[in-house]
Amino acid sequence: MLNQAETHVTPDPGRIRARIEEIYRSTMVVGEDGVEYKVFPASVTPERGAFIRDLCRAEHAVRSLEIGMAWGLSTLFILEALAENGAGPTAHVVIDPFQSSRWHGAALRSAREAGAAAMLEFHEERSELLLPRLVDANRQFDFAFIDGNHRFDGAFVDLVFVDRLLKPGGVLIFDDVWCDPVYLVCRFAETNLGYTMVAAHPPRRQSSPASGPDSGMQMCAYRKPAQEPERGVFHFEPFFDGFARRKERSLRETGMRALGEGDRVTARRAFLDALRLAPLRFNTYSRLLRTFLPTPIARALTRHKHYPASTS
Repeated sequence: MLNQAETHVTPDPGRIRARIEEIYRSTMVVGEDGVEYKVFPASVTPERGAFIRDLCRAEHAVRSLEIGMAWGLSTLFILEALAENGAGPTAHVVIDPFQSSRWHGAALRSAREAGAAAMLEFHEERSELLLPRLVDANRQFDFAFIDGNHRFDGAFVDLVFVDRLLKPGGVLIFDDVWCDPVYLVCRFAETNLGYTMVAAHPPRRQSSPASGPDSGMQMCAYRKPAQEPERGVFHFEPFFDGFARRKERSLRETGMRALGEGDRVTARRAFLDALRLAPLRFNTYSRLLRTFLPTPIARALTRHKHYPASTS
């Protein structure tokens, strides 16, 4: 465990906010090696960061957990909210096994420069090894943000242990819910653990199904139930329902965007993959035919460069 704390310093939310704005303005952070690194595309956008901060603030969280730190912008947004909520030293536990090797310690340096290092309890090891120890130590958190291993097994293990660490009624945010494995983990949280979605960024589309993230979402926030749902030893709720439909719709949207950008090869591949999932959808065949037309004609038939979500 690494805790570089100057515990006598009271974090100033304004100073943390100034550091966030400085990073977005320059699009650069400095590692512990003194080298500058570009924060994009591996960092949250200002809108996504604000989504995290505002939920953490609204929950009046004073104990939080984050899996995946990278360049540290999401961490700074959480620290800003915690400081506004009056949280104390080591209020924010962060897990990132690659902070030194891949991210050059830049997130830790930014937190220090923002005067918020005292709020961090940082662990540079794999979450699947640390989280069980936190459970064993009876740790509990008001708020959690999962943005670590995006493979299904990694994200699923993170959820299982974060569920045990999150207080009843606490809020959990998943990042990159457009990613199929993360989407399925979200569905498991809903169907088997009783979590309910309370917010999403961008907000849910009106044409989307009532449960599960839709393909246009980037982040989803869930509330843990106040009481753990009763489940028998052999009870299991399937959580794959709607997955093929969601995947097929996402592929059609990808195809239309690619077609509008003149990329007929990508569009053709997407439409063919969509037809494997829904071979009787006539609209997809008609869109596939466009990929064999000359590019100017195909683009003319595609009304918008970034084609809106189809509801057909």
